[in-house]
Formats: sequence, structure tokens, C-alpha cells
Amino acid sequence: MKSSLLWMQDYVHVDMTQDPQAFADTLTISGIPVEQVEHWGTEIKKVVTGKILKIDKHPDADKLVVCQIDVGSETLQIVTGAPNVREGQIVPVAVHGAHLPGGVKIKRSKLRGVESNGMLCSAHELGFDDSVLLPEERNGIWILPDDTPVGVDAVEYLALQDVVYEYELTPNRADCFSMVGLSREFAVLSNQKAKYPDIVVDECEESISGKVKVSIEDEELCSRYAARLLVNVKVGKSPLWMQQRLRKSGVRPINNVVDVTNYVMIELGIPLHAYDYDHVTDHHLIARRAKEGEDMKTLDGVDRKLSGNMLVIADPSKPCCIAGIMGGYDSEVTADTKTVILECASFKGSSIRHTGRALGLRSEASARFERGLDAEGCIASLDRCAQLLQQMGACDVAQGVVDVYPRPQQTVRISFTAAQVNAFLGTEIPEEQMIHILETLQFVIEKDGETLTAVVPSYRRDCTEMPDIAEEVARIFGYENIPSTRPWSNISKGEEGYHHQVSEKVSAVLNGCGLNETVTFSFVHPDSLKKMLFPEGDDVYKAVPILNPITEEFPWMRTTLLPSLMDVLVRNQAVKNESVGIYEIAPVYKPKSLPITELPVQEMYAAGLLYGKRQTGEWPNSAEPYDFYDVKGIVETILSSLGIQADLEVSDFAPLHPGKAAKFVKDGKVLCQFGELHPKVIDNYDVAGPVYVFEMNLTDILPLINLIPDYHKVAKFPASSRDLAFLAPIGTSNADIIGVIQKDGGPYLEAVHLFDMYTGKQVPKGFKSLAYSLVFRSETGTLTDSDIQGPIDAIIAELKETLGCELR
Repeated sequence: MKSSLLWMQDYVHVDMTQDPQAFADTLTISGIPVEQVEHWGTEIKKVVTGKILKIDKHPDADKLVVCQIDVGSETLQIVTGAPNVREGQIVPVAVHGAHLPGGVKIKRSKLRGVESNGMLCSAHELGFDDSVLLPEERNGIWILPDDTPVGVDAVEYLALQDVVYEYELTPNRADCFSMVGLSREFAVLSNQKAKYPDIVVDECEESISGKVKVSIEDEELCSRYAARLLVNVKVGKSPLWMQQRLRKSGVRPINNVVDVTNYVMIELGIPLHAYDYDHVTDHHLIARRAKEGEDMKTLDGVDRKLSGNMLVIADPSKPCCIAGIMGGYDSEVTADTKTVILECASFKGSSIRHTGRALGLRSEASARFERGLDAEGCIASLDRCAQLLQQMGACDVAQGVVDVYPRPQQTVRISFTAAQVNAFLGTEIPEEQMIHILETLQFVIEKDGETLTAVVPSYRRDCTEMPDIAEEVARIFGYENIPSTRPWSNISKGEEGYHHQVSEKVSAVLNGCGLNETVTFSFVHPDSLKKMLFPEGDDVYKAVPILNPITEEFPWMRTTLLPSLMDVLVRNQAVKNESVGIYEIAPVYKPKSLPITELPVQEMYAAGLLYGKRQTGEWPNSAEPYDFYDVKGIVETILSSLGIQADLEVSDFAPLHPGKAAKFVKDGKVLCQFGELHPKVIDNYDVAGPVYVFEMNLTDILPLINLIPDYHKVAKFPASSRDLAFLAPIGTSNADIIGVIQKDGGPYLEAVHLFDMYTGKQVPKGFKSLAYSLVFRSETGTLTDSDIQGPIDAIIAELKETLGCELR
């Protein structure tokens, strides 16, 4: 939202001689943040209005002309190459010694041998951006209206010297998205009384009755719909003063009808729309949901495909407008329009926001509707629009208004006491001062003993309870005037929680393994889960839907971290990063039931991804790519650091490559899935591979974690080791064999590990050779062969009986 201080003078006095930044700071402190202060026209000097009396061809240049310009006090000869100049036009003229924006200085000169005593100015050269200029104004000289006086200061006449505030308003202050709303803040902060437009419409004899019909089919999305009928419409340019105000507000002038609807939207804060009466079937406008797949061409000439949750304004045969966002191409006001239906409505903000994001459309109107508008102000906005057009001589206004308002907006009344507000704020503001502040903000205050009741204005829909009243008092009283005091409640010392300790421990391990932490959005699209090959019906699809997603690409709360890491990989490969090692530790969200009736369960997950080279090929090292054992080693390091011992098993996790996938299991619970991504996943994301990933549920493994390491004294006695090699059936797992060795190894078995696996000519078909190193040690003395042989015999016998393994 932008506001011109010259325009603000219509409602409240603004001292233009004072530092505008100082008052901007005052507004910001009071809760109306001014993002930027723009100074318009301060560099422009010696630019006047001039009339082109005569145009001759340049004697020595085909693209230049010589103009005789009447600037009031004299006639100047000026050479220009502008293609749009004509005799009789009035234009801005920068005379000798003039200054223009950007440090440009104008002086007498000769152009191809012909003297030129100044320059004819375009709108762009006077500081206007092309985005707020009509196409014919973007190239060539700025042609001013025919009634422009000659020889006057162009800066003053065109209101070029101004200060414009650009605001970064919070969503709850929808009332400040208007000049009138801002003027209330200006008035109370400068201890003045604001004055507002006196809205009076002089209706003609023709009546709207029977000529316009309005219906609301969806009262949830449209709470009020009102319309006026404008007849004998003369479409043309709007007055220069209105065009200038619109430009400073960032709006491009189009024609008088459209400009007035935009002007009133900025002035009063409620958007309006104008329809060509003759292009609305049966002159009947209906607020309804779009039909699924319904098409409509919008004012920008783009064909839009609509969905069933979008609100449109339609006639009986077609949609005429995407409600609150953009009008339709077929019913727009053109130079041939003679009769106009003028609408003003109140739409549900969340619906407008959802529709705008789905279509990739956002407008000044939708920005206001999204925040929730005052339905009570619809008629005043209609009348103000009709009044301005009538004052321009652009139309006659038919008698009456068609107004459908099935569920009127309820008046909010908030009861409180001065003592409650002071206790809430920690202040001692007198009751009389509170009442004065609130009444200045247009609240009606009713007093009954010590109890005060604030009748909230219809446009302040953000005020619903006593703390809101206290906030209004505090911000006008001045936060800087409220003394700082210590809290009276008991404060406990903040300490690191156990969950956080675990997350930090895992993060430290992953950093030590050379991975970089990434932070991504906590949202996902169901298509991402399909790209990861999760089958339909998998628990990952039981996700929390978001009513108002930040973008249509993220409609669900995520139930897995893997799609987020893949998105990061896609971006890294797009910028030619040849090696990616990343991880994320973040919550996933699992609903207890759908639809949502209570808060979902948040479970902390850790996930990682490896792609490319483990190390670069700089001498003396060779470039080595990541492989399955890198991701396995990382997972083992994490579990070891958390004091967890788990069994390794083959995994059937859907996103992983069959045969290159594994999982760690403890007491029947899967702690982690890891391995190489399935080739189809790589193809679905259109990335290079191979890619290795892991994902573990930290919440599930919390009961198994032991962050305090076990302490063992340094052994006094030497260890004895034995190597055993077995012929095992090809399908026997290493984990099963080690399980038997640990079970039958006796009290002295200290460690066991596989050091060789062999299949070849010396090994029978259907078997593999597995060699294990067993380490035995006693804390009380040196072990003898007899101490070790018993457990070894038991291991050999058990492996033969249960797993079919023969000692080689």
C-alpha cells in the first residue's frame, strides 16, 4: 500500500515542511510500519507547460523536427525527435537551466546545426515508471490535457513534488489499506480530527428496478453483493489529478470508469468492479462457485481454467469475473460501453487467497479481500464511485441499489475496565485518556460505573476482545512511554531438552562425516511421494492437508524427509555441483485420524543423501565415488554414538534399489532404512545417479538411546583370538551367524567380526565361505586353550544344526 501525502491533505492536515521520515517513524512505532519514504519531484526545476504553435522539418535530419513552443512569457525554438508531437498540443517543457530526475541538466544547444532552447519531456523523464503509464505514454512526449494552462510551473500543476509512504502492513490491519483508514491513524497521532468525503449521489429518473438482478448462491464465500446502474456512460480519460494520484499509488490509469473504481478502492479500501451492461446475459449477476474445469478469459487476455472451489461472478450463461481478483475479458468496459453495472461485494478472504495462488494471479483488489473487508462499507463505496463519475459528467446514476445481504455483519461489543487494561499493560493510564484515545479511533464508548464497553467500528474486524483494546490504547499512548518492569511471575531456568540433545548429537556426527545440514519447508506435494515410489495406501499418504498453503506445490504437511532432500539435490545438480552430501533433522507430521480433529503427532526424523564423489581427485588421492558402504557407515556411526546396537537386515523400503537396501532392526522395530535409491526414482526426478539415502525416526529410538558411554578399565591380561571359516548356504545372512556366535561364545567372548567372504572353485555350488575372527579375554587371568575350546565347539555345533554351516 502506498499513500501520497498530497492526497492525504484531503482528509487530514500534513505539515509538508517537516521531515517526512520523522512522522514515518511515528507511524511505524504505532503499528503502521512505513517500509519506504519516496521523495517525488525534488530534483525537477524550471519545467513549465508549453503549447506547440508550429512544427517544421529539420533541414538536415529526417527524424528531427523543429517546434515553436509558447511557454507563456516567450516563444522558444526546440528541436525534438519525438514521433507523437502535433501542433496545438500542450506539453511539459524543460527550459534552459532545467534540472530533471537522475541529475540531468538542460541547456541551450545545437542539434545538427539548429538551435534548441530546451527539451520536451516524456512522463518517464519526469520520474514516472513505465508500469503506471498507458502504452501511448511510454514512448514520446507526454501530451497534457487540452485545458492545461500555458506557462505554469509543471511541477506544481502536475503535482510532481510529493512524498509517498510505502507501507508494510500486517494482515490484521485491513482497515489501513485505504487513504481514509490511514487518515484515522494520521489524525490520532498528530492530535487532529480527520474529515472524510461527503458522499451524495444525484439520482436520475430512471430506476434500477427490473433492470439489474443480483443473486448469491454461496453465502459462505460471498456475504454481501450490491450493485448500482450507471446510464448514459461516456468512457474517456479520467481527470489529470486522479491519474496522478493513481500513478503515485502504483496503479496505471486506463479510463474514467476503471480509474474511478481503482480510486475509490484506494480511498475507501473496498474494491469495486464495472461490467458492460449489454454484455451481461439477462443483466443478472450471480455469485457462485465455478464449475469444475470451467474456462474463462480474464482482462489480461489469458484463458484460465477454473476449479470447483473458486468463487466467480457469472451471468446465466458464463463466468464474468474471478471474484475479488480479475474481471472477464468479455464483459469489460470499453469505449463503446453506454451502460455499466457497478458492483461492490464482500468475499471470504481465504477463498480469494487460495484462488489467487492457484491461478498465479494477484491484484490490488485481491490483496485487500485476502485480509477481510468491511461488508458494511459496500454501499458507501458504490455511492462514492457513482458520485465521482457523475461529477466528471461521465454518467447518470439510476435510482436505487440492488443489495443482497443475507447474513449482516454483527456489531462487536467489548467490555473492560481501565484497571484491567492497566494491569494487562503494566501502566497507569487514566480512564479519561483511554476513552479519548479509543473515541479518536472511532470506537464508541459506553460507560456504566467502572465498566466500559467499546462498540467496535465495522471496519476494525481485528478487535474482538479486551487485549485488542489494550493494544489500541498502548500503541497510541506510545510504547516508548510504557516503563520497563520485571515480570511478576516465577521464571524457570531454560535448559536443553533431551530431544534436543539427541538431535544435536546426531547433527554433530553427520557434520563430522562431511555432510552439510539443510533446512527445507515442512510441506510436500502428493506427487513427490509418488515420484519416490511409495505405493498407494502407504502411511506416508496419511498427511495433514493445509487449508491455506503458501503455494499449490505444498498442500500437505510432510510425512517423510526424503522428497525434501531430493528437491535440494535437483537444485544442486542444476548448478553443476558434482558432489552433494546433505542431511536434515526435522519433524514430520502424522495425523491421528483424518479429517483432523486434534493436533497431529510430531515425530523427529533424521535423513541424509549422498551423491557424487567422496573425495576429489587431487594428488595423491584418486576421485572415489560414494557407494552403499558410505551410507551404511554413516548410519552405523550414528547408532554407535547413541549407544545402540541393532541387527542388520535386508530392506524392502519402496524408494530403495532392490538388493542395495538394508535396515537396522532392534527388538522387531525398524530404526533406520538406508541404501541406494531406486533407478525409477532417479528417472522421476531427472537427476544423475547413483544416489544413496538414509532415514531414521529419532522419536522411535529415544527409549533405546544411551548418551552416557560405558566405561571399561584397560584390560590387564592379553586377549586370545581364533579364526573360524564356515561353508554356509548361499542364503544365510551374516547377522544370523554372528547371532549364534554371540549366543554360544561364552562369558569370555569380547568381539566378533567378519573378515572375509569367498565364493569360487574351492567352494561347493550353493555355498559361500565366511571367515570370522573371534576375540576372547578374561579380566581375572590369561585364558588357556581349554577355556576357549568349549565355546568354539558349541558354536560349531549350533551353526551346523540350525543354519547348515560346516567348518572348513
